This record gives sequence, C-alpha cells and structure tokens, in this order.
Amino acid sequence: MTPTTSPAPTDREAAVAQRYAAAAGAQEPALCCPVQYRREYLEAIPEEILQRDYGCGDPSQYVREGETVLDLGSGGGKICYILSQVVGPAGRVIGVDCNQEMLALARRYREAVAGRIGHANVEFRYGLIQDLALDLEQLAEQARGLALDSPQDWLDLRQLEQRLRRESPMIPDASVDCVVSNCVLKLSLRIHREVFFHA
Repeated sequence: MTPTTSPAPTDREAAVAQRYAAAAGAQEPALCCPVQYRREYLEAIPEEILQRDYGCGDPSQYVREGETVLDLGSGGGKICYILSQVVGPAGRVIGVDCNQEMLALARRYREAVAGRIGHANVEFRYGLIQDLALDLEQLAEQARGLALDSPQDWLDLRQLEQRLRRESPMIPDASVDCVVSNCVLKLSLRIHREVFFHA
C-alpha cells in the first residue's frame, strides 16, 4: 500500500528540519542526550560526527550479525556506523534522512570509516522516512526537464513520483531485517504505517 503523493511537511516537521540543518554545521548542546555507547564502536567514527549526534538511545543491542538494518532519520550517521560494525561485513546498513546537511556530513566519512573497520557496508539515502518508496535524489534527477510552471508539469511530476515508487523504490518491500530509529519516530505517526508496509 504505497502513498500516491509525497506527504506535505507539517509546520512542526519543517521547524525540526531547519533546526537539524543548522545543527549539522555547529554543535547544538540543547539537542544532545547523554547516552553510553561501547567505546570500541566509537573509536572508528570521526569526531565531527560524534559532536553532531543528536540521538537519545543506543539500538545496537537489537541488531545481529549479518542483518540488513534500516536507520530512519540517520542524521550524521553515527548509529549507522556503529551498526555497520555490529552487522559485520556480511551485513548492510541503510540510513535514510531528508536533511541534506546531515546526509552530507554522514556521507563525507564513508570511506574513512570503512578503512578503519575493514569493510564498507553503509549507504545513506535521501528521502522522507514517512515515504520510504520515494528516493528524492532519483526524483530530482529525473524531474530536471520539468519547468513546473503549468498544471500539466505538476501532474507529470506526480506521475513520475508514482512510477519511481513502483519501479525503483528507495527501500523495496520486505528488504530489511531490522528497523531502528534513534528518537525520530515521535515526529510523525505516518512513519509506523510506512515501516509496516515497506520494511
């Protein structure tokens, strides 16, 4: 049961997006929650990511070696990089976030972390966690020719969204073993429905 259009962000979601975009560039202590992580996992993660982490828990105890794990609202990537060590080289970790600044931070260190832990099994995707079928980077690439200055262009964009969800979903149905989210699920009830149908 796939949504037919991208859900419009609420005012609260827009405010959260702006705040986390700013926090990707400069640490915001008010967003931090003290959490104890296993030291050996943190040693492989660059300091910039550790300083820009705004989660409130450690889901690593729920993940097993060899699993494919989906992290909803992956932010700067700290949890993804921790989980990449837990699942090992036979596993895989996919982080999804709609905040481009946080995604850029997470992606910046993929090769460095892979070099430190000995395997590369993490990827970060640009999308809404309440619409897991739609890859926003694919949408942007394929919508380049649309001027969006006529009603027909907007209808064409909606059809493109539907086709991408159907033909190349960002997260294919039944493709992950475990879904984690470090406090972001409270931002939208639609996410629970999305996880049930797509993960």
